[in-house]
Amino acid sequence: MNCPYCGNVLKPGLNRCPECGQQLREIVDEPAVKPRLIDRRPVRALFFFLCALVTVFVVGAAIYKLYFWKVDYDTSRLYERGDLTPVVNQITLSDGRPAHTINFFGDDGGQVYIPELGYSTYISGRVGRVEIPDNTWFSGDLTDVESAVVSLTPVIIEENGDRIQLPAMEMVVDPPQSPITVISPAEEDLSVSTSIYPLEIQVVPGSTVLINGEDATEFVDRAGLLSKNVNVYPVGDNVYTILVRTPNHKETRVEVVIYRAQLDIEIELDTSVSNESSSSTMLITGKTEPGAMITVDTEHLPESVYIDMETGKFSFMAKFATIGENIVRFHASMEGREDASISMTVEYVPTLAEYSKSAWKMDYTQLRRLFEQWKGRVFLCEGEIVHVFVDGDDQYCIMDVGTDEQQWIVLLNESGIGSPTVGREYSAYADVQGRYLYEANYYPLLTARYMDLKKAE
Repeated sequence: MNCPYCGNVLKPGLNRCPECGQQLREIVDEPAVKPRLIDRRPVRALFFFLCALVTVFVVGAAIYKLYFWKVDYDTSRLYERGDLTPVVNQITLSDGRPAHTINFFGDDGGQVYIPELGYSTYISGRVGRVEIPDNTWFSGDLTDVESAVVSLTPVIIEENGDRIQLPAMEMVVDPPQSPITVISPAEEDLSVSTSIYPLEIQVVPGSTVLINGEDATEFVDRAGLLSKNVNVYPVGDNVYTILVRTPNHKETRVEVVIYRAQLDIEIELDTSVSNESSSSTMLITGKTEPGAMITVDTEHLPESVYIDMETGKFSFMAKFATIGENIVRFHASMEGREDASISMTVEYVPTLAEYSKSAWKMDYTQLRRLFEQWKGRVFLCEGEIVHVFVDGDDQYCIMDVGTDEQQWIVLLNESGIGSPTVGREYSAYADVQGRYLYEANYYPLLTARYMDLKKAE
């Protein structure tokens, strides 16, 4: 050991340092104390645990994000380019307003919710249908508006409460026109022989209607039907300009033309004279200039012709020999004036009792051969409706009147039945018109005036 005062090397057992003479303390040899070591294994274990926990959390979050990204991706593909892609169509609502319909697809019991409309509809038959009037997206004056870009963010709420956010949809919607349907006159250019004509149009309830600049809104009922008698002058074309203004729609302008000939002798029919008759005779009444004579040029009862020379009122009984359209023609004459002629068409359809009384039993073979000679003859036609189609404004039905073999006839449907059901059997009273080319073959053509489901035998 060394002296603590001078550093001299000392021999064991000395009490005083021989070098510096300082008294030395008694030195006890004790075993060296080893330093205390800290156990770091729990720290390392905690560190590794925390690292593992963070790793699991990060991986779990990544898997979670990846899973829902995959769900969103699959949903987007299904609802953008897959079997569940919503189908958008343009339609016309029952009141005439243009609209768009969107068909969504999903499981029954769920709902389709559109936040932009605050509207939801149930899914039934795996389809949820939403009808949106086009005027929903517009307001105010639409004169200079070209279109509206509509964005929708539909949500499907499944029966168990799960929500599926569908991809956003965009539609370009044109400003809608104010709906108007001209009911009477049905044809575009009508010729009349009366000074007054009942004009009828259908609009959306709440619309404003102007006829030749005059407000006619007061004549529109709660259902949107306007009925108004208009004056028809003997000047040729009488033009009636109709303006319709429906809220949140563009103004619609329609022109109706009614022709009344300008005659050298004034003559007109009474407004009570109809263009339809269920009787083979019909009373025709009217008025001409006092002093004019009336001559009837078509079939009539000669003894029925009457004229009051002082007032010009006249009447006669017209006769109808043909079922369907019949022409009634007569003229007024005065010395030194050009004759004034009136011609009108009357649709003669006897009552069912009268019509069916003259019906023949179906003879298909002879009907195919003698359709020209038998024109106008009434037949009882019974059989299954094979096909129903429309050609122009007319509806036709193919009926199989055969029992042992196929025997087709073509029926022009002018009965009270709107559209017969294909595959069901009907009884029809119909008169022969000729023949009709259907699927490269000619078949007998008859006009069905009365039709009903065939009664079970």
